[in-house]
Amino acid sequence: MTRPPLTAPVTGTEGVLWLDGLPADQLAARPPLDGDTTADVAIVGAGYTGLWTAYYLSTLRPELSVVVVDAGRAGFGASGRNGGWCTAEMPALLMSLVRRHGPMAAMRLYRAGQRTLDELHRVFTAEGIDAHWRHDGSLYVARSAPQVDRLRGWHDVRARLGIGGLTLTVGPQAAERVGLAGVRATAYTPHCVTVQPARIARGLLAAVERRGVRVAEHTRATRIAPGLLVTDSGTIRARSVLCATEGYTARLAGHARRVLPLHSYVLATEPLDAGTWRRIGLDDHMTVAESRYQFGYLQRTLDDRLVLGGRGAYYRFGSATDRREAAGQRAYDRLRRTLAELLPDLTDVPVSHRWSGVYGLHRHTEPEVVYDRETGLGHAGGYGGEGIALSNLAARSLAALVAGVSRPETRLCWVDNASRRWEPEPLRFIGVRGVSAVATGADRYEHRTDRAAPLARLALRAIV
Repeated sequence: MTRPPLTAPVTGTEGVLWLDGLPADQLAARPPLDGDTTADVAIVGAGYTGLWTAYYLSTLRPELSVVVVDAGRAGFGASGRNGGWCTAEMPALLMSLVRRHGPMAAMRLYRAGQRTLDELHRVFTAEGIDAHWRHDGSLYVARSAPQVDRLRGWHDVRARLGIGGLTLTVGPQAAERVGLAGVRATAYTPHCVTVQPARIARGLLAAVERRGVRVAEHTRATRIAPGLLVTDSGTIRARSVLCATEGYTARLAGHARRVLPLHSYVLATEPLDAGTWRRIGLDDHMTVAESRYQFGYLQRTLDDRLVLGGRGAYYRFGSATDRREAAGQRAYDRLRRTLAELLPDLTDVPVSHRWSGVYGLHRHTEPEVVYDRETGLGHAGGYGGEGIALSNLAARSLAALVAGVSRPETRLCWVDNASRRWEPEPLRFIGVRGVSAVATGADRYEHRTDRAAPLARLALRAIV
């Protein structure tokens, strides 16, 4: 496959656009835990899942005392390091849900995810959280015959399930929809919003504190057990102890194989002028994603930057979550080539920011919400990179379970959908890297031949 030239090196600031854009009043640090304490509920992780769970607990059972601890700053992990898409479309997850839980259960979860956008907007309005909310939908593009077939398949499955809401366009009209190179088909859904992720996290932090929740930053959890959360700054005794650490779960003793951490990489360009945005067909804030196995996705920010992210199985031996410059530089260069391939006019556009984040994946590749009323232990996560919306829905499920309240969210198929653990090393590393190699090889084959890669889908399903 011929790759576009990498004419402009990736030299943007090693920093997160969303975090750089936070107003000063949202950056104030919260003190760490200052010794032993007690609470009704202790939550590990002050990202979206932990903060949303605390928020809904304060609504369902305001009399409960809730303490949230985080090893760093609230929202400075994956919740502040994502690509800014707020969606629950889950194209890769839908068929897995149908296979494992049946069409009706898959449909209920899917529709609950779509309705979550309305719930998020309601809370942001009520709590005065300026999320830079722009509800312009999302466009999935196909640039080869196999990709067109995959878009058709996704459209047809949704139609059979009665989900709908996906507008498929094939042929010349698709190419007129957006200015990406070589577009053959598009699928538009209104169920996607662009947001400023870090503003959500820090705004939600302030909201839970107003409701009486205590949040201790720079407090590293070292062990969880029934009724007990041990940290480096003290011990919390609580009836319920909830784990909301997503891709960082492997750092907890005894949890190394429960959630697989995968690294995702993102670039942001310098602001583009209005004429450039018109040429590439993004006059609004509609998000765009490819239909490759290892896909790229992009959006337009409020200050007219183009944010481009790439999804692939970037896994490090032993579930390591530290950021390594050499591996990151290769990923950023790959993103730059993707940008040049999709939008040749932007081959030389300067990059202002580059960053990475870690998201979590369970062995069955599905999100899960688990709570054991006997032990008081629970967890939620494994969103596979779609956590801005799904974390809210999962937190509503988890909070209702802890509160002992029967709600529609507690009857979704991800409740008590506990996955088996990942294989020990080096099998875990070999398997995940094998998935990545198969997916990359399939993308290259399809690009070169315009035919579906032989047995690619079957091989990917067998490995995962």
